[in-house]
Amino acid sequence: MAITRTDCVLLLTDLQEKGIDVKKQLESVMRNDITPDVIKFINDNRQMDVARFYEKLRKSYNDKKSKLYKEIVLGDEMDASATVVTTLSALLTQITLFSKSVDDKDMFFKHARADEICLVLAKYFREKDITTCNKLLKIIKSDLKALEMCK
Repeated sequence: MAITRTDCVLLLTDLQEKGIDVKKQLESVMRNDITPDVIKFINDNRQMDVARFYEKLRKSYNDKKSKLYKEIVLGDEMDASATVVTTLSALLTQITLFSKSVDDKDMFFKHARADEICLVLAKYFREKDITTCNKLLKIIKSDLKALEMCK
């Protein structure tokens, strides 16, 4: 996941400043890699922007307004080579639009992998190699699933 140990420490420190006991989670982050329990704790006490973003995508799909969520989730199960570039492009557009509603744009862009999407799309447009696009879509799918499991 694009959420780093430093991000977790920052988010947990922010929660601590609001009076929430985060000692157990901070110890866990310092000892190990980031666990789903830590992400869930953070998200339960301060919903992460990236989690809100993916939730919005899912709701748009459920309301039949958008198929982007389905294209991310089923991307590796269907023939994604035909749609992966448009899926990533659409995702980047949605990330940009959603960023207007977040306070910490840098962290949101990082967690949503906006930089990585830009890089793989630029590589595709230069080299016409879809491989890195497919790999990134799989990573984004696992990010989305991990955040949904932490709910």
